[in-house]
Amino acid sequence: MDTKIISCAGEKGGCGKTTMNIILATNLSKSYGKKVVLIDMDDPQYSVFKKRERDLQRVSLGKRDDLELYPVVRSNVGTLDQWIRKYYGIVDYIIIDFPGNLNEEMVQGLLYIEHLFIPFFLDELEIDSTAMFYKTLEANFLNNEDRVLRSLNPFFNRYELVKANKFKAVRNTFERAGMPIMEEVVMDRTVYRERYRNTLYPIPEGKENSEMGIKKFIERVLKISKG
Repeated sequence: MDTKIISCAGEKGGCGKTTMNIILATNLSKSYGKKVVLIDMDDPQYSVFKKRERDLQRVSLGKRDDLELYPVVRSNVGTLDQWIRKYYGIVDYIIIDFPGNLNEEMVQGLLYIEHLFIPFFLDELEIDSTAMFYKTLEANFLNNEDRVLRSLNPFFNRYELVKANKFKAVRNTFERAGMPIMEEVVMDRTVYRERYRNTLYPIPEGKENSEMGIKKFIERVLKISKG
């Protein structure tokens, strides 16, 4: 099996990376029939692993037996390689959720990432951090034959139509600097964080299929990673 290793990650916490990694893992597994493993590198908090436990607690014991669950595993710098080796070649996607800063876990984990998706929104510090993060990875990973990174894909998270002109201005600035932003955006909707951020159930069928729906973003991730 041609395993792809991907991640939504950013240099700062609060950019929505964990929410997006969970949404990607669950929907790639449940809605697109992909074999997935989600590796939680947020040592020692392990927020994704704990989220899976909470999600299961909300389901009756009888219904748990009917759930086909993708694995959510806890890892750190010392165990990441063994998890990669365990699942590589037997799943379609290995998705790694990193801590919210450029620490040792992220640097070591980035050695395995093939396609990185970078969420950010309209905040001056967030924009500056994303640009710096992109350029750092471009210089040290993307343009390095010893690394496996094949693409960097910034995208607007918490996109608001009322601020479309501001988002467009940021997009133009990034593109002039050689940092193209994905056309697909993730809207600023509470449902993404409260309902769709679920490790058991995907986005309901028929929902989020519009041009600005989150399923369009997921489909673009599929296309880029197949690249």
